[in-house]
Amino acid sequence: MKKGLVPLILIVFCCMPVDIEAAVTAKVQGCDTRSDDKLWSFYKRQFVSSDGRVVDNGNENISHSESQGYGMLMAVFFNDHYSFRQLWKWTKTKLQRQSDPLFSWKWQQKTPHIPDPNNASDGDIFIAWALLKAEQKWPGNHYAKEAKSIIRELSDTHIIKVDQEYALLPASYGFKQSESTIINPAYWVYPAFNDFALHNPVWAKLNQSGQSILNKSRFGEYKLPSDWLEFNNTQWHPAKQFPARFSYSSYRIPLYLIWGGYDNGVNRNFNSWLQGNNSAWINVTNNDMASYNPPTGAHAVAALIQLSQQTYKYRSALPHPDFKDDYYSASLILFSHIAFHERYCQ
Repeated sequence: MKKGLVPLILIVFCCMPVDIEAAVTAKVQGCDTRSDDKLWSFYKRQFVSSDGRVVDNGNENISHSESQGYGMLMAVFFNDHYSFRQLWKWTKTKLQRQSDPLFSWKWQQKTPHIPDPNNASDGDIFIAWALLKAEQKWPGNHYAKEAKSIIRELSDTHIIKVDQEYALLPASYGFKQSESTIINPAYWVYPAFNDFALHNPVWAKLNQSGQSILNKSRFGEYKLPSDWLEFNNTQWHPAKQFPARFSYSSYRIPLYLIWGGYDNGVNRNFNSWLQGNNSAWINVTNNDMASYNPPTGAHAVAALIQLSQQTYKYRSALPHPDFKDDYYSASLILFSHIAFHERYCQ
């Protein structure tokens, strides 16, 4: 063996594990999400008032249980206990109903502040999920007790059997008739149901049924569900009371699927439609499309779908919110970053 060859071999050999580890680490980059000040600080400045109200500036500056649940979950993720307490105090004081632990879906600045006492189950779900996570991060504040009360009420009153599947009612009343049932598939918050299933296994069954219903409800050229689905004792179809569109509400379906760890054909169908047309909505019965573009939040979800299908995942592919994004678009963008972190950085 030539002089100097052994040291050279040893040097190469000792470095190999470091290179391999670096290669593995390089498969997911951008896991410093919580320290990304461009996300939560921007969102708070734009949409969260000093008293803890999340303002939907794309919808007459109302607030709703959804927006409050979104803000609470973000505050937990970004380890902002002060903001979480403000958000939860406003939500509990202004929106929680006297008759049960659920929340009226809408608060407006003009009187009456609560024009409709009905709830929206996705808002209730996000609030409960945020409380569960808050208990894990900041124990001793009774957050878990509040969360379990909400989850119990929802499982007792909002989960029903339809066509041998478990379905989630969108609200306490107005969506279940003797001859039909209406649901919104974007209310299936799959990652939250994964956590709720630790307390009641019916939520795991709801996750399974949600994907089954999606598989039965792909319409039109791009095989997408409508925002609102109706079962009329024979099959699922676009609900007659609403436009037969895959639209803003439904952008959340692939987001929640990926966040929950599920791969469904709707994800690829959404990307195929969005990338091919860049339209805000499509009518799933006649394939008519909006003449205007979707918000950046839709493209954030599309980027997350693309990342989910790639070996190398770089969070830099996801957009950041800016001043042109309204509350809903910015929320989708932040959730895409959070879903990336929780799905690929753990």
